[in-house]
Amino acid sequence: MSGGGFNVSVERKRGSQPALGTIVLVNSLATSGRMWDGVVARLPEDFDVVRFDQRDRGGPRGHSPFSLDDLVSDLFEVLDAEDVDKAHLAGVSLGGLVALRAAALMPERTQSAVAMCCAARFSTKVWVERGQQVRAEGIAPLVPQVINRWFTPEFQQREPSIVDQHRQMLASTDPVGYAFACDLLAESDVRDDLPMIKAPVLVISGEADSANPIDDQKLIVRGIPIARHEVLKNTAHLAPVAEPDLVASLVSDHARSNS
Repeated sequence: MSGGGFNVSVERKRGSQPALGTIVLVNSLATSGRMWDGVVARLPEDFDVVRFDQRDRGGPRGHSPFSLDDLVSDLFEVLDAEDVDKAHLAGVSLGGLVALRAAALMPERTQSAVAMCCAARFSTKVWVERGQQVRAEGIAPLVPQVINRWFTPEFQQREPSIVDQHRQMLASTDPVGYAFACDLLAESDVRDDLPMIKAPVLVISGEADSANPIDDQKLIVRGIPIARHEVLKNTAHLAPVAEPDLVASLVSDHARSNS
């Protein structure tokens, strides 16, 4: 299914209905659903998997201002279209913020949640300045610095083809949608939502994440009634890309234990 500015991909369990439900994967700013390729390939077959492109990738929905709650509505619109009543939510960075807000707003539709490399409150100054820069200069000047936040130098040297794939993904992001997403990140704050989250939450940090350091995730864990924390060593911001085996295992184990 596609439309409205986001494309949807569904990977279904071989056979009939999944035994344990659906995992929905929500990507970060300036990535497409392809960022989850390595994780999806390693997830067990007893889950269906849904992933989709968010508004910053472009299309009509990304060409006017949008809020965090708009992205949450997109998520549930996608699930409605796939006849999924309740799901395990897993997101990274902006996607993690979406997963947390969705879990707070729609507890009856959230079986569990995973928030990776995100913060409950992002830096207003950083994202206001980033939005201004993109509006003035486009995406291209940002690419080198963002890649260095996404991946450690060791990973960039070890996996140049994966890094190049994500460099192209970043460079192809619609600057209008990206700038509106910057506005969203400058103003969004889910700290008051955290105590409202009833579903069990797994918070995953990248030890070498300079974009959203471990302390940001510790704050999330402290605020949620049922939460645990895992730290991935030698991993920067895009943990699902750098460590697909570990992330697939953590996500599927968390979903299985809460199915």
